[in-house]
Amino acid sequence: KMWKAGRWPFWSGRMTCDDLYRRLTEHAEGVLEGKICEEVDRHLAQCPACNEIRQDLQDLSRLCREQVAVQLPLGVRRRIEGLLGSTA
Repeated sequence: KMWKAGRWPFWSGRMTCDDLYRRLTEHAEGVLEGKICEEVDRHLAQCPACNEIRQDLQDLSRLCREQVAVQLPLGVRRRIEGLLGSTA
C-alpha cells in the first residue's frame, strides 16, 4: 500500500514523520548532531513513506548537479542584450 507522506502517523520512538520533514535537509547535508541524526536514521529505516521522500530528494539533488548549462547562440544573446539595453 502506498502511504501519503505526512498522513501516516508513524512513530519510531520520539520522531514523527512531521518531525523528520523538518530535519531531512539537515540530515542530507550531514549537519545534524549525533542523537538527532541517529533518530532520523532510525525513522528512515522503519518508515517507507519518509524513506521514499528522502530518496526523491536525493534523486532531485543528483539531477540538479548533473544538469548541463545551455549556452545561447551569440546572435540570440546580442539581440536580447540589445532589447534589454533599449528599455533601460
